[in-house]
Amino acid sequence: MTAAPGSLRWLLKHELRLSWRAIGGKRIWFIAIAGGALWSAVHFAAWAALRGGQYAQFAAQSSLNSFVLLIAGGVFWLFVSIMVSQTMVHAVASLFDRGDLDLLLSSPLSQRAIFVVRGLGIAISACLLPAFVLLPFAHAGVWVGEPGLLAIYPVVASVALGCAALGMLLTMSLVRLLGARRAKTTAQILAALIGAGFFLLTQLQNFLSKDTKRAIGAWLKNELQPGGWLGPESTMWWPVRAMQGEVLPLLLVMAAGIGGFWLVVNLTYRRFVTGTQETMTGGRTRARRNQPGGQFNFQTGLTRVLLFKEWKLIGRDPQLISQTLLQLLYLIPLLFIGFQSKGRGWLLVPGFVVISAMLAGNLAWLTIAAEDAPELVGTAPVPLIRVLWIKAAAAVLPVLALLAPLALWWTLRDPWAAVVLLLCSVGGMMSAAVVHIWNPRPGNRRDMKARRKQGGLANILEMLGSMGWAGIAVCLAGYWLWLPVALGVAMLGPGSAWLLGRAAREGR
Repeated sequence: MTAAPGSLRWLLKHELRLSWRAIGGKRIWFIAIAGGALWSAVHFAAWAALRGGQYAQFAAQSSLNSFVLLIAGGVFWLFVSIMVSQTMVHAVASLFDRGDLDLLLSSPLSQRAIFVVRGLGIAISACLLPAFVLLPFAHAGVWVGEPGLLAIYPVVASVALGCAALGMLLTMSLVRLLGARRAKTTAQILAALIGAGFFLLTQLQNFLSKDTKRAIGAWLKNELQPGGWLGPESTMWWPVRAMQGEVLPLLLVMAAGIGGFWLVVNLTYRRFVTGTQETMTGGRTRARRNQPGGQFNFQTGLTRVLLFKEWKLIGRDPQLISQTLLQLLYLIPLLFIGFQSKGRGWLLVPGFVVISAMLAGNLAWLTIAAEDAPELVGTAPVPLIRVLWIKAAAAVLPVLALLAPLALWWTLRDPWAAVVLLLCSVGGMMSAAVVHIWNPRPGNRRDMKARRKQGGLANILEMLGSMGWAGIAVCLAGYWLWLPVALGVAMLGPGSAWLLGRAAREGR
């Protein structure tokens, strides 16, 4: 049956078609085959876990049931945090990046219907991962005589709608408080923080004293008992009980998810339209702050001008800020552990080398490969190679500034670790940067995700360099016999970039 043009079903079908194209593009058949094989494997694992009445026997034991609720509940709230993060990312894309809302809002379609469809599309996109992992257990439940597990279907759908509502509400609130322009950057940063929240919580124990850890452990043990805040009957675990087919938790989870979505749609769709109109008109304009007398104060010096130009462009790129911030969040716990290490800091150095090289590689791709005006740079009255090396420095220096306090701290406590940290981190970062200098491949700074999706030679060469320098750090900690091998791997990436990029360098 064909959907009537302009109806909710027609709009939703169009929204899903766009999302399907964005997932795979030309590789959709490969993704479908690989995903189908993996999903079949998940089905087999679910059947193996539930077959033979093992599930019923396991759930019947109260002590084990409490343990299952704790583990399953933790996994559930992990999925929720990921889904909220993804809904904020999708909400930002729907409001700011798609570029089709001006056409839709000027059409005779209902503005509320447009917002509903965008919300449903956000919910469907966000629930793909949980559905992929959990739905096989619903199917396996039917095979092994546990039909109550079919409740996973409405629970996943309801939670997806609730997370979509929360993500849209947060985004719309930021638009109201900060305006459309600033809300875009803030929403992407907040999404990155939410997405990495569970990782940061798992690292929290590394910053606590033994007495504090002991006190928290005792508190958790008490709260996990029946009647405690985290006990088996706690509302925290109601979504897990709802997936098992318990009627009251299932009804409440569905009411919360569907009702929350309905409320957000009806309360914020006008703010959605207003925010969209702000993005079309450019939002608020800011008055330029001139120097006294109406004169601008221009700075001189090629290096200074280029460095500050690149850093200013990076600071204006919300997508880059959110993606880079996520990498920094994984680096920060290592930094704190490094400050607390006593004479064994070199054990952390390989991790610092890999993460710093990845971060510098992303920044180098932005400053070198994704230059918006390569023709202007190429015709400047200065040597091009000098400009490129300054751009590489603009990518390396911010990451080095993050590592510098730790290197200074280690200088007094573990000097050799400080030397290895600086040497190998700078080597890994410069290795990632020179790949883009010696093997230039133009990119589009507006879509950094395409660089990761497409993979390509540059990513492989960057990885070889970072892994090689991490290996050098391990060898300098005492495994000297393998140092020539690590040096060879470290040089393989930049050397290959030099050999394979001759034609590209000559065509600059």
